[in-house]
Amino acid sequence: MTRRGVDAAGLRTGDRVIAVEPVGPVPEGTRGIVKVVNGLTWIRYWVAWETGPWIGSIDGSAIVRVDRYEDYQRQKAQGAQGSPSEQASPTASAEAGEAAGPAERPAGRVPEHLLERSRAARAKKAPAAS
Repeated sequence: MTRRGVDAAGLRTGDRVIAVEPVGPVPEGTRGIVKVVNGLTWIRYWVAWETGPWIGSIDGSAIVRVDRYEDYQRQKAQGAQGSPSEQASPTASAEAGEAAGPAERPAGRVPEHLLERSRAARAKKAPAAS
């Protein structure tokens, strides 16, 4: 069990953070202090920004601790260099899913036995409707 006020990423109340993406009226690169950490399945933060406002419900992906900011920039640069060659286009993955047989369908699709059951029920209803 984690300590109260601490999430898995290690942010806790009192930590100094930097916005790595715009958060409402607060521009990227603005510094602030985490005032409240809350949430069960979605950890979010209230941050008091140097520019004055407090903003709540900030996702952890929008802020980084000041001492981890250089590592964040380095990882972001490495991810940007490798991402175009590693990512497949959405149409290519959709075509691959359509071409795949019932056993090779990607996760999240309806199982073939349920589709077959539905086809059989529609076929049984078709003569009755005519």
